[in-house]
Amino acid sequence: MTITYPNGTVRKAIVLSHEEDEIRAAAAGCDDVLVFTRIEGTWISEEIEPVTFEFKWQRGVAPAAWSEDECVCPQELADRLISGLYAGCERDEDEANRIYVFVPDGKRVAIHRRDLVPN
Repeated sequence: MTITYPNGTVRKAIVLSHEEDEIRAAAAGCDDVLVFTRIEGTWISEEIEPVTFEFKWQRGVAPAAWSEDECVCPQELADRLISGLYAGCERDEDEANRIYVFVPDGKRVAIHRRDLVPN
């Protein structure tokens, strides 16, 4: 989190505990734990100074946009997906007797079940 003091000092800290009206934090260069108390909606330091906090989740950084290359699949995959959509759920007899395996180069290959039966 980031702590901002009235004089403009900004200190980065790690929240150790956060309760409804008390925050304990550790900051670089501080030997003691920093304790802040909320009084009537205002966070106060141990030195009786009002402070504001900014937590990392409040920063609202937009995620990086994806490139076109990350959104476009290879033509071979697109062709297979589209032909699968056109084929629907209908399977012919030959298709029902096929199983698919991956070969070492990563391609998917159909094998007919009769080819698996030992002679």
